[in-house]
Amino acid sequence: MKKFTFLILIIISIANIPLFSKDYEKVDRIVQNYPNSFSDPDQLAKLINRDFKLPEEKARAIFTWIALNIDYDIKALNSKPEIISFSYSTQEEKLFREQKIEEDLAIQTLRKGKAVCQGYSTLYKYLCDLASIECVIVPGTSKTRKTDIGKLPRNNDHTWNAVKINNEWKLIDVTWGAGYTNENATRFIPAFNDYYFFTSPYKFFLNHYPEDSAWLLIDISKETFANLPLYYSSFYKLNVEVVEPQKGIILISKNESIKLVLKNSKNELVSMKFENDKYSKLVQPKNENEFSFYEIRYEKNANTYLTVYINTRSFVTFKVERLIFSK
Repeated sequence: MKKFTFLILIIISIANIPLFSKDYEKVDRIVQNYPNSFSDPDQLAKLINRDFKLPEEKARAIFTWIALNIDYDIKALNSKPEIISFSYSTQEEKLFREQKIEEDLAIQTLRKGKAVCQGYSTLYKYLCDLASIECVIVPGTSKTRKTDIGKLPRNNDHTWNAVKINNEWKLIDVTWGAGYTNENATRFIPAFNDYYFFTSPYKFFLNHYPEDSAWLLIDISKETFANLPLYYSSFYKLNVEVVEPQKGIILISKNESIKLVLKNSKNELVSMKFENDKYSKLVQPKNENEFSFYEIRYEKNANTYLTVYINTRSFVTFKVERLIFSK
């Protein structure tokens, strides 16, 4: 007799900003007129199958409804993960029990109107199945905290989805599309954000590393992921690019300034803040064409974090390490 353990995962989402795409304006408008609660997933699936024919429209409709109507479960987030165990004798029995757990979780998420990432991604897949869209749940590691900078992907702490549309896999994170928690993770702030619908793999991986690297959909190493800085949602909304440094850890020696180069930032309000500073400070750059060159001094000997703000919103965080030379 074998034993299988199903772990309900949780995640703190990074801050999101409300955003509706013009590409799916009609789909979103129709879905916004749906009831905001259902007792049975079949009821929602019937509406979606009635109103939409194209698979990408159905995928969008499912994303939009869940993101608008399922809240992040703060109580579950701050509780111990729920563990569901079962025994099985055959692979067929194992598959049946796993499917039953997923079905129960999807229905529970729909009826409660709240969930953590496992519930979001499971409900998304369940509705995709009812809409005849090929969909998988992707477990993996998220990069959401400054302390994640420099660390290889750890134990899975998040789940998201991939859907197959016109023979091409697309990435979706409906949890992060629904909103975000406050800094202390004591309150959920609903804020629809469709950046996480069909996100480019080259940007999706900045905060997601799947357990199975095939679901990156691009060839990126764990080391590359670990060495990235921490990007916030404003990074995705603006046209500003980080040219230098591209790695998340900045090494500096005594009396050396920290140098950053941004592209397309000269018309933005850019400020910077070290971890223990009370306020961020405006930094005036030297501009050359579309590039802006910033310098900021760090006088203390301890390691720290440097966060760059654009228009008062967190944009990117770097880890700053002092180089120590022995005599």
